[in-house]
Formats: sequence, structure tokens, C-alpha cells
Amino acid sequence: MEVQSFETSQTAEFGDLLSGRVKDKPLKVGFLAGAYFEYYRMWGEAYERQIHQDMDRVAGNLRKRFKNVVYPGLCDTLDKCARAGQMFKAEDVDVVVVCQGTYFPDYMPLEAIGHVKDVPLILFSTQSEPNIDPDMDYPQVIRDSAIIGLSQLAGALRKMGWPKPYRPVVGWLDDQDAYARIEKYARAVIAYKNLQHKNIGVVGHVFRGMYDFEHDKTKVKGKLGPNCINIQVSHLVDIWENVAEADILSVVADVKRRFKNRDLEEADLYRAARLAVAMRQLVERFHLDALCYLGQHHVEQKTQTTAYLGSALLQENDIMTISEGDVHGVTMMLIQHMLTGVTPFFGEWGGFDYDRNAILIEMHGFADPRIAKDPDDIWVTSSPENWGYTGRGFSFEFTARPGVATIGHLIDDQAGYRMIISRGDILDLPCLRIRELSFLMRVDKPVKAYLEELLNLGFAHHTIVGYGDLTEELSFIADLMGIKKVFL
Repeated sequence: MEVQSFETSQTAEFGDLLSGRVKDKPLKVGFLAGAYFEYYRMWGEAYERQIHQDMDRVAGNLRKRFKNVVYPGLCDTLDKCARAGQMFKAEDVDVVVVCQGTYFPDYMPLEAIGHVKDVPLILFSTQSEPNIDPDMDYPQVIRDSAIIGLSQLAGALRKMGWPKPYRPVVGWLDDQDAYARIEKYARAVIAYKNLQHKNIGVVGHVFRGMYDFEHDKTKVKGKLGPNCINIQVSHLVDIWENVAEADILSVVADVKRRFKNRDLEEADLYRAARLAVAMRQLVERFHLDALCYLGQHHVEQKTQTTAYLGSALLQENDIMTISEGDVHGVTMMLIQHMLTGVTPFFGEWGGFDYDRNAILIEMHGFADPRIAKDPDDIWVTSSPENWGYTGRGFSFEFTARPGVATIGHLIDDQAGYRMIISRGDILDLPCLRIRELSFLMRVDKPVKAYLEELLNLGFAHHTIVGYGDLTEELSFIADLMGIKKVFL
């Protein structure tokens, strides 16, 4: 069989695309526990056993949070450190947690780290108890003085310029808040690593006038990680023209069963379902992890409907989807989804609510229905905008589940990439009846000052909102990417 490009091939195999979607790599954590052999000579075997037990407790706490922990045992000589580094390299660990049971001179952990220079570090400065015992003796002081060796190591790493960015965490041996922070940082590392093999299918271009979203796919790959695959609208139309009637009717029946309908005609729903099936088949054919498309006067004009039903159904199947050509936005969606397992909202900055100190986030007619505030209050309805299609179009209308959430987005300007990071709270309020999706998000700063600062920073007019406080994880990912970050 002759191998062809995906742009011309009529088969499911291509010479210029991988033959399947790359699976995410499961997180593997290396644990480098150190101590200084000299102290055993000074204070005996019982002291040595105590340090071993301390570091075993740390390893046990790590194993409660991570399925794959590579622990070579306590490294208290240079040979053991070398073997640990070789093991981390052989096991292909994604992040190394460095912990010290006593002062641990920097040349010893550097011996291990030197084998995995490109692996991010978490420096865990720990001690036996949360408070200082006024009756402690000097050996106990050394047992609780990991901060000496870790501050020495941090200074050496800064001077040497390796490895990749690290994060410090301080706590005691069983301090679960500290282990939760370690888990956050490790989750950020594996999200960044898995981002490198994600495929974004790009159908069309950025909507005219949205210069803030213009992207260079080479810079996207080089700085952020994912591949941008430019897909002609004809590929989508060819699939759309040949969608099986049974597949269309199956989606129509499913929508009628699951959602309430307001002012949608049967023909509107049929057209939306036909495009939804085509979008799903396009994603499957080209092994995409995300889809970025231009609807207005492009996909909508060609298919005579909106792409919102297809977008929502793809998101329900963990395929991140965005409109208006916002590649940077869908990249942030991929990141937030990998961090939380929950589909984030793609929306736009709206107005403000002064009394609630909140901003309005509104979305273009689609979101993952699983994140609705009330599954029984999800409406399918006509679209409030018409960009050249027949009939009423298709749109979802619901509001978001309340809770802590984090805004993120990316922009490439004259100074390079920047990431915006902003924590807030989605408020528990009724849905606006606007034939689209919306919610109010309370912010920490006075809302007028917040929006003035946003405008002064010059970020994109889209926003990606993920559930949970993701500020630390996004900050670490920005450092791993080597880009600037802005907290708002």
C-alpha cells in the first residue's frame, strides 16, 4: 500500500501522523533521601537506625499519594548517591523529591541529580516534629536540620544553572499539607510532560480582528509543547457529507432524552447532530487530543449550523474544544484538564457585578454538560448569533457549578509568552437566560481595579476557567516552559 500524507490519504494510515493517539505517561516519582555518614561514627547505630526510619516514613507518605515511587533507600555515601541517580535515569522518573534526614553536603545529592539534570526537583525540608523541643540534644538538632543542607543545595543549583526549575516544600515528617503541596507540584510536572505529545487539530484561522489570539505553531511547539495540525475545512466537510443517517438520529435521540428544548426546530437539531458526528469522526481519524476551529463564516457557513453540540459532546469525551481559532486557549484547557481531570470552561470576559465583587464570564454556546450547576436545568436552544447559517442554529444554556476556580490563559506578545493566573470563586446563582452559558466569578481584588489591571496587562479577551485553586501548579508549569507569569 502506498503511504500518503494525511491531507490526501483515503485510508486511516498516514506517513506524516502517528498511527494513534499517544497515551499519557503515568507519573513516576524518584525519592532521594540523604544523610551524612560521618554522624553514624559520632553517635552510633541507634542514631543511624532512627534516620533510616525517618526517611522510610517519608517514603511511606509519598506512596500514599503516588502509585509509582522509586526509592533506592537512604543515600548516606557518595556511591549510594551515584547508584540512586543511575536508578532514577533507568526508571525514567518525572520528578525527584529530595529530602534530608541530617545535614547532607551538597556534593552528595548533586552526584545523584547529575544523572537526571533535566528532571525537575522538589526540595522537601523536613524535621521530626512541628515544634522545637527545648530539651533536645545536639544529635536531635542535626536530625531536624535538613534546612542547612537544602539551603546549601539550593544555592549550588542556582550557581550551576541546573536542573530544570525546582520547588521548595517545608513541613514535618507526617505533615499532610506538605505532602499535598508535593503532589500539586508533581502533578504539574507530569501535565507539562504529557503536553508535549498532544495534538491540536486546527480547522480554519483566527477570527478576523482577534490579533490577541494569533499564534506561530513553531513557537507553540517550542515553548508550550503541543503539535498544531492544520486541517483543511474540506476534510471536515468531506466527512460531514458522508455521515451515516443512523449516527445522526442516534445523537438526536440522545439530546432529546438528556436535555430540555426551548425553541429548537427538528431541523435545527438534526443539522447540529450531523456536524457533531462529523467532528467526532474527524478527531478519531486524525488522532486529535483537542480541536480548535473557526465557526463564524467558516464551519458554520459550510455546514449551515453551529458547532456547539459537537464541541460539548467532544468535551464529555475528554477532547478539549475551542472556537475562534484560539490555539493558546485550548492549550490552557489541555493543561487544566490534565491537572484536575475536569473539563475547564472556555469563555470571555464579560461585565462586572459591583455589589458581589464579581466578573461575568460568558461562553459561546457550549461547555461540558458534566460541569453544569444543575443537570436538570440544561437547555438546548437556538443560538443568539447567526453567521450565515440556515435556521436557528444550536446552543446550550446553563450555568457553572459553584466553587473555587482558577483563570488561566496564554498570550504571545513582543516580549514573548506570558501566562495569566487568577484565583476566584464561581458564585451559586441562577442561570442567565441568554441562550448561552455564563456565570459570575468573585475575585480577590476590588472588581473595577481588577478589570483595569487586566486591561493594563494586555491579555487575550478569552479566559479558561478550571475548577480548584491551580495557582501553584500553573506557576510551576510556566517556569517549566520558561515563560513569564502574571498573577491577577
